[in-house]
Amino acid sequence: MHELPQRNRVLQLCGNPNDLQQASTYLHDRGYTVAEQIIWSPALRQQLAAVGELETGTHSVSFWQPTPLWRRFVEDIAPTQAIAAGRGLDIACGAGRDLIYLAQQGWQMTGIDRSADSLQRVTGLAQQANVAVKTLQRDLEPAEGADPLADFADNSFDLISVGRYLHRPLFPVMRRLLRPGGILLYQTFMLGCEQTAIGRPRNPAFLLRPAELKTEFSTADILLDTVETLADGRPVAAFVARL
Repeated sequence: MHELPQRNRVLQLCGNPNDLQQASTYLHDRGYTVAEQIIWSPALRQQLAAVGELETGTHSVSFWQPTPLWRRFVEDIAPTQAIAAGRGLDIACGAGRDLIYLAQQGWQMTGIDRSADSLQRVTGLAQQANVAVKTLQRDLEPAEGADPLADFADNSFDLISVGRYLHRPLFPVMRRLLRPGGILLYQTFMLGCEQTAIGRPRNPAFLLRPAELKTEFSTADILLDTVETLADGRPVAAFVARL
């Protein structure tokens, strides 16, 4: 799933009949629209070659896209604020699309997640994108309020990014890890998600309150602080600050 495009992209599939049937069912069940199914054959290969539309080799084209906030940071905020690529940390990185995207822009990225399966996906995606990243399996919510990143020195990172994850005890950890002038790039769910058709998350522990990040990081230079709405109707915070 982490290698697929956004669900609003209409898809064409090409393959043998059995694979097409399985793929079409899989994608349909997950909200994708399959507009066409093309059966692969030697005749089709010859036809494509004749018109110069056959590609072979190991080169792979990515269908996935980073979260729009990350693209906005790279294409708009970073250039206008003279933010140069440096050392970055992605907290609760999941399958790693956003950290891979930052690595493609020159950031030296480390992804942390508690899921070994997710980190394997990060490694595979990095190989496809031909970038080098580091991964670390870690429980980010240890008991007794311990710092789960205590082995990282103060001021270790130029950027910390967090996507769709909220654990408030990590706020002081982020401040400790970011160097003076470092960037916090944060997007996660807000109160109101529980009232949408999706209805989750609904636990207030996982939902930001209005202006919560701005208040929490009140001494920072706020570069962006707004509320965006996902395609499924859920509100999310879009927050970028220079600490």
